[in-house]
Amino acid sequence: VNVAARLQNEARSGEVVATLDYGLGLSGATDGWRGFSVTDRLGDSMAGMYMPPHLVQTASITAAVGLPEGFAVSTTVPYIVVHHLQPSEMPGDVDSSSLADLDVTASWGVASKDERRFAGATAGLTFPTGEVVPDSPVRSGRGTFGVGGGIHGGLKVHPKAAVLAAVTGSTGFGTDTTGYVVAPSANGLVGGRWSPRENGRFSLASFGMLRWQGKDRQDALTYENTGFLTLDLALGAGFTFWEK
Repeated sequence: VNVAARLQNEARSGEVVATLDYGLGLSGATDGWRGFSVTDRLGDSMAGMYMPPHLVQTASITAAVGLPEGFAVSTTVPYIVVHHLQPSEMPGDVDSSSLADLDVTASWGVASKDERRFAGATAGLTFPTGEVVPDSPVRSGRGTFGVGGGIHGGLKVHPKAAVLAAVTGSTGFGTDTTGYVVAPSANGLVGGRWSPRENGRFSLASFGMLRWQGKDRQDALTYENTGFLTLDLALGAGFTFWEK
């Protein structure tokens, strides 16, 4: 939903746009996380540890400045609150609230003369401001600098409705201070936005997201339960409080 919100609120030349995004999700079904497994590629066996589902709340503030020729620069400050539904056997896996990785992104977009079609691209850098538990997959950030980017396009099918598609990806620069590597990730997104009034302040959005992430590694260890391929349905609402 944060990806969709950012694409909906790209700043035009001379504009300054501020957005607040909030999300609530359940991370890790009980069956999928029971017996958290680690594979040692050197051949030593390691016992599984129970890691329960997490109730994850995310909030982020984004400020964007529109530049000439369709360019814009934005900064996102995210905050994550994690609540465990059951006790965890994973070291450091406790309820937490912390900043995630701060993001700075440059974007470019172009629209057709009738403003019914648009396309764009983004590229950004993340800073290791997120909290990490050493030698553990428990973290709200990579523990190292990262890069990300994507391409997107949209079509206004009605004065009150538009459809959107996007492909994004991100990866980190090597390992953190303990040698832990957070795997790269990629997302594909297709969805739409509808407003009861043309150019109205209130809008509703629905997006299908195909998300992939590889398995985290540390030296000879592979954290099996960190990799996933999943299809999500994201619902969101937006409201513009003030504009001039």
